[in-house]
Amino acid sequence: MSHSSTQMPDTQNPLPECPSSPNCKRVSLILESDSSSVFSAFEEALKEMNAETINSNEKQNRIDAVFKIPVFGYKDDLTIVIQSNERASNVFIRSASREGYWDIWVNSNRVNRLIRNVKNNLSN
Repeated sequence: MSHSSTQMPDTQNPLPECPSSPNCKRVSLILESDSSSVFSAFEEALKEMNAETINSNEKQNRIDAVFKIPVFGYKDDLTIVIQSNERASNVFIRSASREGYWDIWVNSNRVNRLIRNVKNNLSN
């Protein structure tokens, strides 16, 4: 099975929109794999990325994680919602800083790395 992804319209994303401050990243994509495999791949990727906490609710296909920024101790919240469609999974991700205005692209880089790790996990 292919594990490619495509962007999807962000209007379908059920997660809150990002504020106007540049410390948040919100993404909608389609992964060509079943939702159970995608859910497991995200859990594994979050562990690999050393999330401080990971709260998984497989029944709701939702994962909430917290990342702690080492130097300053700030916390960032990351939420993933997965919806099944016919032959793939719609994935919605939001990563945002709890404090501050500017995060030097930390959340954006985290989401990009998370997606790369999930694609690798799905390939294995």
